[in-house]
This record gives sequence, C-alpha cells and structure tokens, in this order.
Amino acid sequence: MPTHVIDVPSKPTRSDLVVRLLWHAFSFAYGTATLVGFILLAVVRKPSFRRFDNKSRKELAIARDKLWNLDCHPGGLNHRFCTLRNGIKLHYVEALPHNPSAGNTSLVIFLHGFPDSWVLWQQYLCGNLRDSSLMVACDLPGFGGSDSLAKYGPNEVLEVISEYIIQMREKYLNPEDENAKVIVAAHDWGAVIGFRLASEAPELADRFILSNAIHPAFANSNVKDRLAAMSQMIHTWPRMPLRLCLNIPRLLRNMFSTASPLLRQFIKSGYIFVFQLPRPMVNSLAAVGEHWFFRYLNALAMHPDPSKPLEGSLGAELLASSTGPSMEECVTNGKEDLTYPASVRKRAQNGAWFEKVRVYRDGLAFSPWEKSIETLWDLTQIQPRKVRRRSFSRVALFDTGPEGTLRAPTTVIWGQDDIAIERSIAVQGIKDIFGCRSSQLIEIPNCGHWSPLEKNGALIFERVIAWAAGGEVGSLVEKLFPGFDPDHASANHITEK
Repeated sequence: MPTHVIDVPSKPTRSDLVVRLLWHAFSFAYGTATLVGFILLAVVRKPSFRRFDNKSRKELAIARDKLWNLDCHPGGLNHRFCTLRNGIKLHYVEALPHNPSAGNTSLVIFLHGFPDSWVLWQQYLCGNLRDSSLMVACDLPGFGGSDSLAKYGPNEVLEVISEYIIQMREKYLNPEDENAKVIVAAHDWGAVIGFRLASEAPELADRFILSNAIHPAFANSNVKDRLAAMSQMIHTWPRMPLRLCLNIPRLLRNMFSTASPLLRQFIKSGYIFVFQLPRPMVNSLAAVGEHWFFRYLNALAMHPDPSKPLEGSLGAELLASSTGPSMEECVTNGKEDLTYPASVRKRAQNGAWFEKVRVYRDGLAFSPWEKSIETLWDLTQIQPRKVRRRSFSRVALFDTGPEGTLRAPTTVIWGQDDIAIERSIAVQGIKDIFGCRSSQLIEIPNCGHWSPLEKNGALIFERVIAWAAGGEVGSLVEKLFPGFDPDHASANHITEK
C-alpha cells in the first residue's frame, strides 16, 4: 500500500511574516489598481462592450438553445454526462466517427480554458477529424454544464479530470484495437491541467497536445533562474575588476535584459491579481456591464485591441460558450441521466462568473497533488499498448525525476503573439523537460493566445491531432507542411526532442 510522507512545516519567523504581509498588501494594492483600470476601460475606452441590446439578447438566447439544449444535437454532436465516484457530474459532448470501420479509431479528449467551455473545440468536433477519430470535449468543473466543486485545488480538479479520462478510456476504447491511441488536446487552463497530468500521471494518454499555457513547475523554475541571475549580478559586481565595476551602464543593461520578461509578465498578469481580491471586488468586474468582460475576452481572441464586441452568430456563440446554459436549458427533460446538475442551475440563476475565477484562487497550478488511493490504483491498471511500448520509454508510476519532467509524449503549440503569457517564461528551454522521444514545441507566428480559434493555429492544431490519432506515422513536420520546405518549417520554429 502506498504511503505518504507528511512534512510538518516549521513555524514561520518574524521576517517571514513581515515579507508575507508586505506581499499581500502589495498584491491587494496592485489588484485594486488593475481593477480600477479595467472599470475605466469598460466605462471610458470600450463603452460598446457594456451595451447589450435586445437584438444581442435574442442572439444569445438562440445560441444558448443551440449549444446547451440537451435535446439538440449541434453539428450532429451528442450531449452526455459522466458521473464520478463522488457523485460529481461532468457535462461533455460526444462526436462519433463518421466512418468507424475505415481503420483505427483513436480517442481524442479535449479540455478547454478560461472562460470557455466545450464550444472552444466545436470546429474540430464537427470537422475532418471526425472521419476516423472518436472525440469528446468536456466542460471543466465549474464551467459550462459541469458540476461545481467545493474547492478548485489539484486534489479536487486533477482527481476529477483523471477519473473522467479513465472513464472515457473504458467507455470508448476498443480493448481489441492495440493501435488505437488516447490523445489529450488542451488549451489555457485545460493545458495547465494537461501539463500536470503529463508530468504526474503520464499513463492517462499516449500524447498530450497543449497550447498557450504555462507548465507550472517549469515556469516557476524559469522565474527563479532569472531572479537568481539578477542576484548573482548584484553580488559579484563589487568583486569585479575596477574597469568593469565602474561600467554601471553595462550592469544595468544586463539586469534589465534579464528582468524585462518578468516585468512584462507582471504587467500581463494584472488580471490574476484582480482575481485574488475579496469576492465583492472580483464580482464588480463582471457587474460593470452585461457580460462585458466575457465579450471583451472573446473579442481579444480575434484582435489584440478590439474596438467593439463580436457581432452576429459568432459573437453570440462565443458568449454562450462563456456563460453556459441558462435556466431555459436547465429545465429537466424527464431523463435522469441527461439533466444538468443542481449546481449548474444555481449558476444559471446567480451567475457563473465567480465560479470560473476560482481556478485562479484555489492553488490548482502550483499546489502539490496528493493522489487518492483510488486514482493511484486506476493508473496502475492502465495497460500500455504495444504501439506505446514501441514509441517511447515509459516512466514508472512511482519513479522520480527532475521536477516537472513531461513523462508522456507531448506536443506544445505556442502562438507567438500571446497577450497573456511571456514566451521566455512559458516555453523557452522547454525541450529540457521533454522526458520522451517524439516530443515537440511548435511556435506559430501571427497567432495569439487563443491558438485553437485563430486561423494559423487551428490549421496546425488539426494537423497535429490528425497525425497523433493516425498512429504518428511519418514525420510531424511532413504532416504539417506537405512537401517539406525546410525554410517554411524553420519559420514556424519546430523544436523536437
């Protein structure tokens, strides 16, 4: 039976308490200042995002009915629920393959980010990938049509998603098909979860395809390395030869070059400090205008400085994706196994905003994950397939290694124009933690944070998934760029292990 070593934390010193108090005070001040900036943005610079007329409300109602009515089949998709051991219900949509007898049928599992839902992946679920792959896209806990959780830390969310993936494997994988693969494709917070699973529960999938998110342990290491380099510069400066010691401009340039990515990330992360504020202050961000912040984020997916909200069916569907089902869609249809859980109906009445924000507040990214005995047992029961044993060297369940090492084959997709995350913190040097052969970093120019939605990113995403689901036959570069033009490939910065 596995045992856990419990570390008893030492009593914090007075200096520790002072530093902690100063940090909390600074975080509160910075978060408050950023909140004021957002409110001014909504009121002064982007007033059109606060206006929500009757036409927009009608379009939203139509979009919600299309996407969240459990009796409907948007794009031929089926609404389903996965009930876990603890009674939590996750809503997901199912895309059955158009031609399941054509060959191998791999299972593709999609995970979305903030503030999205399964709708982020709609174009993939209804597109060419469906010719031979079976795909499912769930709503993360607290999002869309899935149950809320009491807490959104790793012991809750990672446990829930792990059990969900295991249930999907048991339900949809053909045990006689040794060539079928399990692929997890994820974005933003879904990719944060994916990074942690690829590192801490690699048995769950044959490949992880993760876009525009941080790997928490790796990003933390990059930040610490830069801080250590700056500290080293300061401490060694007095011991330098006199001619170098007097060259203060050079020292300042080096320090600024090292610190500038941290400063840029600090500015980009202002919204995260807002999300740490007391609940009434966090809720005020959503109360400035009707769905204004969701509408602004959805417009950012299409333009780095949008002047007005997205209009028509596209804008309505993206907003419906962010808000989830309304009370009209939560009305029971008499089918007990196809009914939104009570917490979803509560969010439909009281608003879904704060529940989504809690993934930022409850330590999901950086807190340790203490796997339950049930999860440990389930992971040991996943039998590696022959194709998996041929393709990479597995890491044992209880093996240790460098913190954050990705122990399953992983393809990281990075839109270079990400407005939320600094490249040097998120992916610079990430090859060093690729723990398996056939892992890649693909950097896409002229593509931003919402890479699965953007034209350049969607093309790459679809081809990578098709390559993985098809058994990873041939070179990924050839799959991405038929005819293989080396200059073209290098322009997209493909880094392979």
